[in-house]
Amino acid sequence: MAGEQGISREEFLARQAQTRELAAGVGYAGVLVIGRAFYDRPGALAYLTNHFPPFPATEFDGPIRGLGHGLFILPIEGPATLVVDGKFYRDELVVADEVRVATDLPAATAVALRDLGLASATVGLVGEDILPLAFFGELLDETPDLDLCPDERLVARQRRVKSKAEQTLLRRAAEIAGVGLQAAVEAIRPGVTEQRVCAAGTAAALAAGADFVRYLRVHSGPWSAWPSRWPQATARVIQTGDIVTLDVIGAYQGYGFDVLRTTVCGQANPETRRLLKAASLATERAVDAARAGATAESVHQAGCQALVEAGFGDHLPGFSGHGIGLETVESPQLRPGVETRLEPGMVLCIEPGLFIRDVGGACVEQEVIVTEDGPPEVISTFDVLLW
Repeated sequence: MAGEQGISREEFLARQAQTRELAAGVGYAGVLVIGRAFYDRPGALAYLTNHFPPFPATEFDGPIRGLGHGLFILPIEGPATLVVDGKFYRDELVVADEVRVATDLPAATAVALRDLGLASATVGLVGEDILPLAFFGELLDETPDLDLCPDERLVARQRRVKSKAEQTLLRRAAEIAGVGLQAAVEAIRPGVTEQRVCAAGTAAALAAGADFVRYLRVHSGPWSAWPSRWPQATARVIQTGDIVTLDVIGAYQGYGFDVLRTTVCGQANPETRRLLKAASLATERAVDAARAGATAESVHQAGCQALVEAGFGDHLPGFSGHGIGLETVESPQLRPGVETRLEPGMVLCIEPGLFIRDVGGACVEQEVIVTEDGPPEVISTFDVLLW
């Protein structure tokens, strides 16, 4: 956040200026940006305004409409206006010319558009995928002549490559993830539940400075073969010889961390060691492939090739990672068919996991920053070979 977060007000204003320029270049009179709760999808809204909606997205109920969202109206010329729910914003942090507080966000957004002369204009929309249908319908009822054009390019291209200040925050976030993982690993022993391990790691990450921990996924024994599962941790008792995967996700000063490690309770048997070694090697190869100019798909393929060589060609993942920043999962995704070329300053989570039902699973997730030349900088420095 500005000052506290290490992102200056000047950087936010520069982002807004670039967005105005991009919007003008394609003929828009302005841009409407929507964001959702801080732990969910604050993305473009936070990127441009430093506002993270603190309340959960909530059903529309009588006069309460749009709670848990925020709207930013950025005209090509004129004051940048932020519309927030209730009084849930930090005045000393947000970067906007005007902040309007409302309980009915669609109505308030319509009023702001009229006041800015945009109610009958062509306006670019950023956040189409999180704009509630009820919100969209009510907004168009209030501004029937508004031509709202979904166009994620207006902000997505800027967000993809992280500034020096953003990279600094992401490095610190990854360090905090390591603190949480260390505490979780130390809590693993026979007779302890997944929930106890989760609690230990979550508490440590929060004490180290995390804004929040969305979850610390603890999958033990047969559950290690599941790449994702609800809830994050169960009452299952961990036993000697169990594989345990630990995936900690949260944020530091708005910027995310997502680091996964795999370990064993006690000694690993030969088959478990083979599984763990293959997963570790896959990540190592994929990380080395994450160089400027490479495609997202080629990074995925590098990890898969390592698994084939290790004898696990029948269990290749369909997904090997993603970008990270103000949201946990950002573009590009590392999967087949994604031809996005990596650029210096992109920050990626690389995780070509190996998950075999009725056998077990293993994954090592590394956060990296793509560099100008050579292999990326690995910022998730917590131990890999935990077994």
